[in-house]
Amino acid sequence: YAALRLRRTAKSLGGIGISKMLIFIYTTLILVAGLANKLFQSFSGQYGPGNLITDLPLVILTYFGLIALLGRAKRKRYFSESFWRAYFVLLMASVILVPILDPTIQSMTREFGVPMALGAYGVMVILLLPYYWGVYSYAYGKSCVWAST
Repeated sequence: YAALRLRRTAKSLGGIGISKMLIFIYTTLILVAGLANKLFQSFSGQYGPGNLITDLPLVILTYFGLIALLGRAKRKRYFSESFWRAYFVLLMASVILVPILDPTIQSMTREFGVPMALGAYGVMVILLLPYYWGVYSYAYGKSCVWAST
């Protein structure tokens, strides 16, 4: 009995799913590292105000998803289930459209070739898979907070 109780405590500490919170923390660190990279690029002159204007919608879209990951970890409802489902669809559309529309990836393609640019973008997508899974799980998961409505 004590081992079962200890295992339950390890999985959920104060109503917070530990593995779900780890996905939130991991994603936050990845996104902060990306922002730090953009800041470093701006100091070196590689990233200007024009880049910020084109990146801002995607940055807001991505950072907004942290709310879903936090809601998933804490088992709390933020906004509505239909909102997060629409958000996830937009997020997936951005994953598909970014290689086509992002000037940074287009310049990488011209400089290094299509395979290298798509490879670099693929690595970024792979690093963000836990984020995409977390948002998907919050919006569509059966064991999610929305199941009780």
